[in-house]
Amino acid sequence: MRALTPSLALLLFALPLLAAAPGARADAAQDCRSGSPDARVGGCSRLLAEARTPRQRAIALDGRCWAQIDRGAFADALGDCNAAIRADDGYPYAFHNRGVAYAGLQNPGAAITDFNRALAMRPAFWNTFLTRAKAYLALGNTTAAMRDYEEVLRVKPENEEARAALATLRAGGMPPVPVNPANSLCGSVGCN
Repeated sequence: MRALTPSLALLLFALPLLAAAPGARADAAQDCRSGSPDARVGGCSRLLAEARTPRQRAIALDGRCWAQIDRGAFADALGDCNAAIRADDGYPYAFHNRGVAYAGLQNPGAAITDFNRALAMRPAFWNTFLTRAKAYLALGNTTAAMRDYEEVLRVKPENEEARAALATLRAGGMPPVPVNPANSLCGSVGCN
């Protein structure tokens, strides 16, 4: 019997993974990061099964949380983000994404609390400022929303959404809080 070549061995190893989910690739991490939300949920679930450290579990759960947000399944996203935070409460993306899930569930106060936690860990996280501004608008706090839009433009001066919202607020108007099909405060699906 001949020995397997490395490429044939890799192919034989990858075949069961490829059959695991429609559109799935051999790399669970890649599936967790890209593709349709359903493929990402599957990839992140496979990645979670392979996780060996608290940070790896947090990354996989947070990826699944984000995929659930993109599906509009905010309650499922909240569960995954809570589990990610329990696995590693120093992972700022889990707080950002849990804030987005809370925004999707029409709970801007809880969203702001989580956005604050994410920003304490990662102060230049411009999309957290952008999403927190929308939560402040939902609560009627235009002054805080303006500060956040200004911060977005400080970090990412080309951001048209922040520029337009800030101009509307400075002119005395109220920018529309974008609503996705699930009636989310976070705006378009994905909130980015």
